Order: sequence, then structure tokens, then C-alpha cells
Amino acid sequence: MAEPKNETPVAVWYFIGATFAGTLPNLLFPGLNAWVRVLFIVVALVLISAGFVQLRRETGWGKKRESDEPPSGSSPDA
Repeated sequence: MAEPKNETPVAVWYFIGATFAGTLPNLLFPGLNAWVRVLFIVVALVLISAGFVQLRRETGWGKKRESDEPPSGSSPDA
């Protein structure tokens, strides 16, 4: 039997988390040192990258469709 496919989108939560990680520390704690702000921006960029990887998995980008493959045994000059 085939396992049921998970239809719940997860990538959107990476992007939401990146938004909060990049903005909330700066809004809630205006007196933070510059290195702490940069650290949170780096965390946000990592979450955005992970979100794109997850989005690629969810949408199936990069998968080669079976119909695009040439038939087996055919020669290029036929």
C-alpha cells in the first residue's frame, strides 16, 4: 500500500519564522548590540534558505518527469 502523502504545507512556517527572527528582536529590544542584531539577521537568512529547500521538496521542483525521458533502445540519429 502507498503511504498517504502529507498535504500540510511546511515551507510557509520557515518564512514566517524568518520574518519574526529578523524583525522582532530589533523591534522589542532597541538597545541590542550590533553583533546581536547581525546574529538574528543571519538566523533569518538561514531560515529563508531552509524554507526554499522545503518549498522545493513540496512542489517537486527538480524532479524529472517520466514522459521527458527518451524511450529505451532508441538511437539519436533514428
